[in-house]
Amino acid sequence: MFSATMLNAEAGSHAVVSDPRELAASQHAVDGCWLRFPYLAARFGERGLRFSHSDSAWLATLIRLDQARVHEQVAWLRDVLATRGIPSVILQAHLDILADELDAAVPTERDLHARLRQAAAALQEARQRRIPPAREAAMEEQFAREADPAWRARLPDTPSLLVAAMADECDGRIGAVASLEGWLTDPARFPPGWTAAVAAALTQARAAMVQPGPA
Repeated sequence: MFSATMLNAEAGSHAVVSDPRELAASQHAVDGCWLRFPYLAARFGERGLRFSHSDSAWLATLIRLDQARVHEQVAWLRDVLATRGIPSVILQAHLDILADELDAAVPTERDLHARLRQAAAALQEARQRRIPPAREAAMEEQFAREADPAWRARLPDTPSLLVAAMADECDGRIGAVASLEGWLTDPARFPPGWTAAVAAALTQARAAMVQPGPA
C-alpha cells in the first residue's frame, strides 16, 4: 500500500494513490493550486508544500468512493484546514484542478473524477450562501482601492481568502478568521496600510454575511 509518509514524512500513514498516472496528476494539481494562491508559498513554504503533496495524493483516492462519502471526507479536510489558515476556497480550487489533471492523465475515468468537481461545487455553494457573489465583488473592489498595490500584486488572492475564512467561521469553523487574520495583519511582516486594509475588508465581509436561520 502506498501511504502519505512516502511523500511527506510528517504526514500520517493514510493511503494515497498508487497508480503513477494518478500520483503525477495529484502532484501537478498542487503546482496549479499554489500558482493560483501565492499566499500558500508566502506563509507555509516548503513544509506546507510537502503537506499539500500528501493531501493531494489522498484526495485523488476519493474518486472511488460514492458521492456522499466524498462530501464527508472533503468536509473533514475542510474543517482541519480552515482553522490552520487555509480557507475552503483553496480546497475548492484544489479539487477542481485535481479533477482536470486526472481527466488529462486517465481520461477513461472522467465520471469518477467528476465526484471531486461536485465536492468543489458544494464548497462554493456553501460560501455563496453566506456571502453572495455581488457582495464579495464589492469587498474586492474596496480592498483594491485601499490596499497597497505592491502588496496586492504579491498576494492577489487575499480578498477571496478573507471572504472564505469569514464564511467558514459563519458555518461553524471557529478560529478560521483568526488563523488567517493573525498572519495577514502581523506588523512585523506587513506595513500599516496593508493591515488596515485587511481589517477593513474583514469588517465589510462580516457585515455582508448572511447569517444562518433558526434550526
